[in-house]
Amino acid sequence: SWGVCVAFRHTHAPFLVAQVAKHVAALCTQQHGVRVVQQLLHEAASAGMDISAAVGSLLEGELGYLAAHPFGNYAVQAALRHAAPSQRVAMLDALLPSTLALSGSKHGSNVAEMLLMLASVEQLEAVRRQIFGPPDTPVDLAELPQLRALMSSPFGNYVLQALLRKLKDGRRSAALQLVERHISDDNFGRAILAAASSA
Repeated sequence: SWGVCVAFRHTHAPFLVAQVAKHVAALCTQQHGVRVVQQLLHEAASAGMDISAAVGSLLEGELGYLAAHPFGNYAVQAALRHAAPSQRVAMLDALLPSTLALSGSKHGSNVAEMLLMLASVEQLEAVRRQIFGPPDTPVDLAELPQLRALMSSPFGNYVLQALLRKLKDGRRSAALQLVERHISDDNFGRAILAAASSA
């Protein structure tokens, strides 16, 4: 795998991009294969080469499965970083509805954090509503199962922290109040608040 990466770095051979695009799904589920995908996407994008076929193959394949896969998540993150804006939007549209599901696993939570970092204001608001409910509406904590799940998850709590960093003023303070009201000894609420206060 490193031989392919080194060869591509020196040659920028378009046929390597085409071959990776053709076999991206299989490569992404192998430890050494995903390294090739990551390096090739990075190097090709840095050199101004067209990576749309490789990103398109990810979009047309099992993107949600790869986003939570132990190896595939790295390729999804690389594609999100280096894709053309239109393909990045398509990836966000495909994956953001699964943010909460991705947040429950170590590998998926890395992708979920990146999704939140790249999401538009409207997309962030949709995720915020899923977790915290409608704005300016009194909410019973029992009605917030997604918030409780994220606060209790060793991976999801980092996704929640990423969301809190992206929220603006009033939305952020209201969300932090709900987190504070739901702190317990068996969740990560204190760590979430500490991270939010240092951000």
